[in-house]
Amino acid sequence: MLKIGIVGCGAIGSFISKKVADGTIKNAKISAVYDRNFDKAEKISKMTGAKICSSVDELVKEDLDLVVEAASIKAVEEIAEKSLMNKKDVLIMSVGALADKELFLKLKNLAKSVGKRIYIPSGAIGGLDAIKAMRLGEIEEVILKTTKPVAALEDALKNLGYKVDEIKEPVVVFEGDVFDAIKKFPANINVAVTLSLATEFPAKVVIVADPNAKLNRHEIFVKSSIGTLKVCVENVPFEENPRTSALAAYSAVRLIRDLAEPIKIGV
Repeated sequence: MLKIGIVGCGAIGSFISKKVADGTIKNAKISAVYDRNFDKAEKISKMTGAKICSSVDELVKEDLDLVVEAASIKAVEEIAEKSLMNKKDVLIMSVGALADKELFLKLKNLAKSVGKRIYIPSGAIGGLDAIKAMRLGEIEEVILKTTKPVAALEDALKNLGYKVDEIKEPVVVFEGDVFDAIKKFPANINVAVTLSLATEFPAKVVIVADPNAKLNRHEIFVKSSIGTLKVCVENVPFEENPRTSALAAYSAVRLIRDLAEPIKIGV
């Protein structure tokens, strides 16, 4: 039985908990939860029977196999570091935090030193196995073009000075590297960081706001000495949080389900 602790009881944390509770994720249980908003933690506790903890420090001292970070980019360092120091594997949903090279190396080295693992879901990326294989050659170019409905990008667009009501046709709202992208679109572009980590190459990112779009669209281009790979993924926005893709939430469920299963197929 995989014993799971969840830090961050918002849309993603609640979704994972539901999938444990309804049996989609078998051989697992939510043992402990923490959120600064007690009501959110209580909701998951009532659903799963999980203990409500008063802090991250309390949660990581529980009898857990895996801690799921579903809080925020700013919370990743504390949650991951404390989980690893307490000999817990950790799954990071706020992958954008790992665009910080110093933090990435710090957590990687810590995980190695304590003999634990950091898991990063594939998110909205298709063909990740092939993409990772491409890096065994020499990566030459990585490009991600993301197109989302204006509503999904609304907060970031307002912060950048866009008048969202005046966007009547598709418009490129960002073009640059992955590091700048995650700073300007912290809630929308985790896929760019996951792609960069998978290829070990900084992706060039193009973001398009489309007032007519109903789906999130990610077009991925990877060129290496092995060959060229093109992947296009279209998926519905996550109902509970339209800033992200439903596939991102389901990829986390798939990863946890695989961890809980005694037999691994196609790893």
